Amino acid sequence: MPELPEVETVRLSLEPLILGARIGAINELTPGVLINLAGVETQAVDWRITALRRRGKYLLIDLVDDLLLVAHLRMTGQFIFQDPPSSFQKHDHISILLEKNQDSLPNGKFQLVFHDTRRFGRIWLLKTDQLPQLAGLAGLGPEPLDHDLTGKQLRDRLKRRARTSLKAALLDQTVIAGLGNIYVDETLFLARISPNRAAGSISLTEIERLLGCMREVLTRAVHARGTSVKDYVDALNVRGSFQYQLQVYGRGGQPCTNCGAPLNKIVLAGRTTVYCPHCQPDPKVPKAPSTLTITKSEKVSKLGSKQPTQDQSV
Repeated sequence: MPELPEVETVRLSLEPLILGARIGAINELTPGVLINLAGVETQAVDWRITALRRRGKYLLIDLVDDLLLVAHLRMTGQFIFQDPPSSFQKHDHISILLEKNQDSLPNGKFQLVFHDTRRFGRIWLLKTDQLPQLAGLAGLGPEPLDHDLTGKQLRDRLKRRARTSLKAALLDQTVIAGLGNIYVDETLFLARISPNRAAGSISLTEIERLLGCMREVLTRAVHARGTSVKDYVDALNVRGSFQYQLQVYGRGGQPCTNCGAPLNKIVLAGRTTVYCPHCQPDPKVPKAPSTLTITKSEKVSKLGSKQPTQDQSV
């Protein structure tokens, strides 16, 4: 579930706590969750954290010696900050032991735990030159909050999925990075565009409106510290509040906040999709030309009427 605003919120909550800290050990509590592509020892180390970044739905933690931790939270992944370190709970999969001398951390030592109920999330430890090996990360489209991204560029990327629905195209991380079900539905509603529209049918004017609405929705969601409809929390166990601003997501059958019409709830691109059929009208399907069924007797009658009239004179 964590999408761009949630991952950015996790980054913002972690940055003042762990930036500059030193990792002493990475303990794998559940085999397979940590993927050590670098092939280095993870015990009794001394790796300083030099930066925290986000790319799409990925969190990147830069370390010294050209090392990098990359995390994808998937559906239910969470980073839990513990000061001082405490005992492990069910669904805790990775423990990162850290040390940092500052007033807010009197003991200097703390722990970052990766907790994931459904265990879909992953953390990779790799060298920076190994980043292309993470196909999902390497193939990401542009960042929607990057103001160098233009409407024309987004239109050109959508044309690669011209025959698919706009909803499916915007969920494609190779088209644009970081969007998931929540923020695609909210963006399309604000832009007043149907999720059923073919991606290749969107005009440049509509694309520019779509991009502006996308940035507005994502910015508001980051300011609200994400959407906590289920179990999402940041690294300090604080829930987001954007769920109180949702206009369509999770509101199928309820009245539209704009016009009052009941919101449609359908499955599109394999995902539950909610939109307003009045504010976001579906593309019109041209009616097939009507055909007349002609009986055999009518055919004979019509053929007979076309025969030349015989001259009765002698």
